Amino acid sequence: MKRRNVLKVALTYAVIAWLLIQLALIPALEVPSWAIETLVVLLIIGFITIVFISWFFEATPEGMKRTVEISPTEVLPTWSRKKFTIFIITTAALAAGLLVFEVLQR
Repeated sequence: MKRRNVLKVALTYAVIAWLLIQLALIPALEVPSWAIETLVVLLIIGFITIVFISWFFEATPEGMKRTVEISPTEVLPTWSRKKFTIFIITTAALAAGLLVFEVLQR
């Protein structure tokens, strides 16, 4: 699981999905409730799909390949821990900022 980055993909998707939901909930945008419900359903379906893809496929410089076709010794490009941490913290800070904005608007 570590080599496939399934947990990183799931965490990144969850944070971005939460950010999108927070954005849709801002009263100033006047998004109808049915659109928010549709967004949540699509994000759930997308989460399942993206976890499936990250479990069974690897992103290589030559494109997507099935995991079984790649040797365990092959070095794959990855994000550094620092870049991944900065991305997650920045996205979470944006989501928290949207939440604070929403609370202050009420």
